[in-house]
Amino acid sequence: MTAMSLQQITVPFHNAELYIVEFEGQPYTAMRPIVENMGLDWKAQLVKIKQRFNSVVGEITTTGKDGKQYQMLCLPLKKLFGWLMTISPNKVKPELRDTVIKYQEECDDVLWDYWTKGKAVNPRKTTPKDRENLRHAVSNLVSRVKINFSDAYIMVQQRFNVDHIDEIPLEMLDEAVEYVHGLILTFDKAQQHSPVDINAVQDCHGVLQYRLIEYHSQLEKEVKRLGGKMPEHPSFNPEQVAQALISRILQGKQMMIKLNYQGGFSLDLIPREAVMVDANNIPELVNRTDLVSKEQLPLIVQNAMGRLVK
Repeated sequence: MTAMSLQQITVPFHNAELYIVEFEGQPYTAMRPIVENMGLDWKAQLVKIKQRFNSVVGEITTTGKDGKQYQMLCLPLKKLFGWLMTISPNKVKPELRDTVIKYQEECDDVLWDYWTKGKAVNPRKTTPKDRENLRHAVSNLVSRVKINFSDAYIMVQQRFNVDHIDEIPLEMLDEAVEYVHGLILTFDKAQQHSPVDINAVQDCHGVLQYRLIEYHSQLEKEVKRLGGKMPEHPSFNPEQVAQALISRILQGKQMMIKLNYQGGFSLDLIPREAVMVDANNIPELVNRTDLVSKEQLPLIVQNAMGRLVK
């Protein structure tokens, strides 16, 4: 797609200038200024954008500061949030992380406000400095639970009924940090549960629930902005969910399989620190530092002497 822009809006955003251009009555945004102002490599992102948004991305003629016309790769504004969420803040250089998060939290809304109202509205209730502890807590959640930042932020947004993290009132930020810490403890606890512990199942159910929350959040956003068609509800195969659940719970665990005379079997979990040994090799095992600590040696000697004097 190559086209001429009918309208072009310059949008100030954190000491940078971004652009909205009109094509067939719809707002598009020039991607290169956004990518470069985030500190990302344009060539790498260009490949990703063309691959993921091939059906909607295209070049539109825009006017530069010098009055000359240029062809710029533009993405529909409604797709910008989707691209922003492909950037993982924990995979970029540390000095770029805050900037990436700032763009993910604010950029698409600011551009949309300029397109619909001619200015950015709903001033932010808190500053990035105010939200620093919350960002650190979310980063910890992402690293501990192995989820992406968009999932983590959606959990917090749903909990406090806001569209963006920066809409959480200043007086509730401490509560938000505590909530994220609580999520970390919940997931840590889930990893320690045995397969027969109902709490482990409930915790895994919570993960599935958060996925559904994410789905409905995106759905509501599309309906609100575009009045688009309702996407199909996600379908789950109960057998696959059960298999994934059991696999997750048993991952890394030690087990003993017992066969009975009827051809059946049972599984017994073995404690993480437990080992199986041959009784004939017990004397040799005393020399193994990974099995017997120095603190245990006096007790072993005492028991051995007790046997010898009997």
